[in-house]
Amino acid sequence: MSPIKQTLLISGAAALLYIGLRSLPDTHCAFLHADHQPILFNGVEFCGVNEEANYYQPQAMQFPVKLDIQLQGQGGHLRLLKEDGRPFTDYEIGISHTEKVHLHLRQISGRSDYIHLHPQSKEEGVWEFSFSEAFMAGNPGGDFQAFVDFVPLRTGRAMLAQSSAQWQHPAVNPTSRTSRNQIKSLQMTTDKAGESAYIRVQLKSSHETGALKLMPIMGALGHAVLFGDPKENPGYAHIHPSFEGREYDPQPTLSFRLRLPKAGQYDLWININDGAEDYLTAPITIKP
Repeated sequence: MSPIKQTLLISGAAALLYIGLRSLPDTHCAFLHADHQPILFNGVEFCGVNEEANYYQPQAMQFPVKLDIQLQGQGGHLRLLKEDGRPFTDYEIGISHTEKVHLHLRQISGRSDYIHLHPQSKEEGVWEFSFSEAFMAGNPGGDFQAFVDFVPLRTGRAMLAQSSAQWQHPAVNPTSRTSRNQIKSLQMTTDKAGESAYIRVQLKSSHETGALKLMPIMGALGHAVLFGDPKENPGYAHIHPSFEGREYDPQPTLSFRLRLPKAGQYDLWININDGAEDYLTAPITIKP
């Protein structure tokens, strides 16, 4: 074989290997985490002992992406705009946490609420999403903070974007968020800003004699999001559970490791699956 043919074959194989590796989905724990040492148990991936999430303020970090989002009716749509104004399209974004785009919508007026959505590409650069009936029920609409995380295939690194939006949804009988399950207890190994904490949340079924069986959601047994004050400290931490052995108890405990942000009041939202999605929330105080 001539040197030219050998060079072409080697170059072609390298190119195919590069494309294949870049197309692989991002893993659950590596996304937005400094280190990735996963633990697999019962076919579910948990974050490793050395992994911790961080609190981010996407606008302050100045990622080269702008979030353009509109809410109307029973959902909305968004575009992720590059520095040149062109939108990210479906073929430019990889899979992370089993989805391509993760939208965290925090409602800050009308009522306190949160929903985790996965917009789908419907046309070039436009991603559409719909609200669940549980989210819309009794929701009077209001002001929202929107956070998006995704991984461009070109770089393989997470990108974050932040924006605000309003949703007009008149409700005849406005009600607060209701959950099927309950938070039995919440414990933190430390509440000092800047320290690494395990936040252990024990959950229970609303039925006193019934067990709560957690099922995978986005490849994990639960997801948590921490929000700061919407005016003074707008940001979020997207956290996945670390395995500690009590996740399959009748009253399961999920453990989330987080580098605590600055002192203040925060809202923790837990997103689980007990056969259908459920959201639970609890306040957290971080001290200086």
